[in-house]
Amino acid sequence: MKSCDYGCGKEAKYSPRKGMTKWCCEKHYNKCSAQISLKTDILKKSGILKGKTPWNKGKKGVQVAWNKGKKWTEKSKNKMRIASKLTIRNIKQKYPFFSKEEEMRYNPDKPEEKEIQVHCKYNKCKNSKENGGWFTPTYNQLYERIRALEKKDGNDGQYLYCSEKCKQSCCLYYFRSDPNILKKFEKYNKIVYKETYKTLKKYKVKNSELRGKKHGYELDHKYSIYDGFINNVDPKIIGYYKNLEILTTTQNRIKKENSSITLEELLENIKGE
Repeated sequence: MKSCDYGCGKEAKYSPRKGMTKWCCEKHYNKCSAQISLKTDILKKSGILKGKTPWNKGKKGVQVAWNKGKKWTEKSKNKMRIASKLTIRNIKQKYPFFSKEEEMRYNPDKPEEKEIQVHCKYNKCKNSKENGGWFTPTYNQLYERIRALEKKDGNDGQYLYCSEKCKQSCCLYYFRSDPNILKKFEKYNKIVYKETYKTLKKYKVKNSELRGKKHGYELDHKYSIYDGFINNVDPKIIGYYKNLEILTTTQNRIKKENSSITLEELLENIKGE
């Protein structure tokens, strides 16, 4: 039996090759027990290991987090918070639909921290877009809203609310949590589309022939079905041709349940025929 040329006394299993000049018991001489002992002795003599406890002493195959027990200064903590945060620039690059749906800004009171702020979805809240307000969402709120808009399994929900009170007060959230109201909305929606198809047969809507996957256009209600339901508007008015327009699929997706005109404007347009 040929012994390891590095002096451990074990059987030499590997012949000299790249990185090695002698026969060795391991694939690389650095793993040979004789080489490991030699390096340890050199380090001890040099004083590098003097008074130090080996990192794995007493550890039985359990890995310990590198930062366990480490005490961070407040300055270091702040730097890590900033580094781990999403930035508006990154969000706009990665999540285009979210960026078009949700307006964002940095908190003007904390310019150095780059704290992202958004509008509360509840339109009567002081922090809503309608009232020119802002609030700082949690990371989870942002993540869930992005997922709802960007992912295939998203449901266009997970709206951003500044408080539980606003969430419970908003009809959009309420629709999803109350089956009875949701059923009423679905019934209203069907009636509106019934009236819509009637008016499409009777009146010409510009570019209506482009509807469908082939050209990438969709039918849209300027004053939305959602707003019509909330404000108890006659489905015939919502489905009337004066309230219809043709948008690209992307435009229609971005618009969602929002209205592009007011109810007053719609009624004025119908009245002015």
